Amino acid sequence: MSTIDYSWRPEDYSEPFDPEELMLSRISGAARREVVRKMIEEGGTDAVPEGLEMATLSHDERRTLGLFHPSFLGGEYLPPCREYEVEIARVTIRSTTYDVVSVRAKYGKNRISYRINDEYNGDNLGEKHTRTSIRPLTLGSLLDFLTGAWSLYESVEYNYPDDLEGQLGFFWGESLHYPDFDEALREQVTERFYQTAGKTEQS
Repeated sequence: MSTIDYSWRPEDYSEPFDPEELMLSRISGAARREVVRKMIEEGGTDAVPEGLEMATLSHDERRTLGLFHPSFLGGEYLPPCREYEVEIARVTIRSTTYDVVSVRAKYGKNRISYRINDEYNGDNLGEKHTRTSIRPLTLGSLLDFLTGAWSLYESVEYNYPDDLEGQLGFFWGESLHYPDFDEALREQVTERFYQTAGKTEQS
């Protein structure tokens, strides 16, 4: 039985007050974010070389990263956040290039606007990759919005059709605003896996 409360919603989408978490939350690159995270754990923000904490990198800087390994480019081609826009969740796929999909939120006069971004100018997204709400989304609504715009489930099933462990190891989710985001995604993938297996046995 699930212990996740899909009706839970955060109070707001403010950026973190902690300077370390704030630095990490603004870094677009998945691998670069993890490198900086380890540096902070070992020596604080002062241990991070200047420029490594930048939200986005220049074309030449991305090109240099890619020379080490294509996976270092994951997230580096996401469009930058707009003014006053906050990333509220992201999913990283363990593909060759570690592609990242990001969910952003921005407060307007009366409503909150959301958009989902990929690293391919939206080519991997469906038509419904924007929406609005009066209050922050519940965890369940966030998952429905994300998976309705982007085929995460189909992607893991395509790459690991009969391997639940492989499916669960093919991605990870991150969110400072939804503590159960990653666990909820894994629960949904697991449920779909067994539902598909059950239908196959019946046929």
